[in-house]
Amino acid sequence: MVRGKTRAAGMHQKGRQRVCIVCGNERVGLPVRNDHVIHAIRWIKTNITKNEKNNVLVVCKECYPKYKKERSRFVSRMAIYVGLGIVFLVVGLVIASVGTLLFTLPVLALLYLLSLLNYMPDLDVQAIRGDKEAKR
Repeated sequence: MVRGKTRAAGMHQKGRQRVCIVCGNERVGLPVRNDHVIHAIRWIKTNITKNEKNNVLVVCKECYPKYKKERSRFVSRMAIYVGLGIVFLVVGLVIASVGTLLFTLPVLALLYLLSLLNYMPDLDVQAIRGDKEAKR
């Protein structure tokens, strides 16, 4: 295990609460992948607001259908934002003036931030497979 990293999304760490990302209750469920967005949120909560609870994020069995619906909505909206970003980038590169590039980069950043408004992280498939193999 690498120093400072959690093992399998923290599923087996003692003393950490498992909190469902959909309902917010303490539940046992499928682990959520710790991606760049979750790392950024944890860094802000640890270093700026000093409000890190260090919970293990999961999706409980009862909330899984709602999670799938929200996740598919996030993925489809992310595809739309990526498409818009590519259009703005192509237009910015075709026109290729300094003013256009200075306008395009903030628009791309804004599109990325807008895509995070309905963010729903992916499940940690490796941790799920590891738990299934450990039970065998």
